[in-house]
Amino acid sequence: MITTAFQDFSIPERQAKPRTRGLAMMIDWGMGLARQTDTVESAGEYIDFAKIAAGIARFMPADLLRAKLAQYAQHGISTSPGGLFAELALKTGRYEKFVDDVLAAGFSGIEVSDNLLKLSASDKSAAIKRAKDQGLKVFGEVGRKEGSLDDQTLIQDVQICLDAGSDWVFLEASELFAGNQVRGALIAELARRFPAEKLIYELPVVVIPGVTRDYKHKICAWLVKELGTEVNLANIEWDEMYLTELVRRGFAGDTSHPQGAYRLAGFDPED
Repeated sequence: MITTAFQDFSIPERQAKPRTRGLAMMIDWGMGLARQTDTVESAGEYIDFAKIAAGIARFMPADLLRAKLAQYAQHGISTSPGGLFAELALKTGRYEKFVDDVLAAGFSGIEVSDNLLKLSASDKSAAIKRAKDQGLKVFGEVGRKEGSLDDQTLIQDVQICLDAGSDWVFLEASELFAGNQVRGALIAELARRFPAEKLIYELPVVVIPGVTRDYKHKICAWLVKELGTEVNLANIEWDEMYLTELVRRGFAGDTSHPQGAYRLAGFDPED
């Protein structure tokens, strides 16, 4: 763990890297190497995974992509392309070669999702197993971007991903959060049924119509309040890494975190 300033102020403890809980996935929309360098040197301690979002890896110069992935690896940050890229490969019958190309590019992981593509349980399991057999870390993902799954179907899909060998399972944000609606009962059941270190809760991203940074911050705070400092979170922007850490530690201007810095200092939410 890095040595920070102001060590005499109490904050909730966090696992150091390499972590098994309190994981954070940063979403990379194609940032240049200079910004990436600044980001990993400043906040790399708090970044466990970096996803090159959607199909951006298809548009990026190959040398730049390899340099980016190598720099992440040097800072102990695992990498993967977006799940929608794998869906396109599956749809067009190119998945096996795609897995090989993901490895050749320098990625350490892959995401297997069916946000848009309708995959059978056996096909999804086979895609996960293929990537695992080739030595990649696998993020299964559950949930749809268009429409939604009922609670039992979504829970079953998590189990399918884990049984097939997924290292972690992303929970699609649009399934859990929509406007002022939070599927709190589903989230509680997921937390009860599955090991906390296996589930990664996606935060809504501002490229989705109607999603704002303050809404995303609100959802992040809700997840930390309900699931604790070490909840696994995804879709964090490069300039939100420290903000997210503030929320994790209950140091973000409110007293909602039961074990947060303000509550540890004696601030009473009822005052």
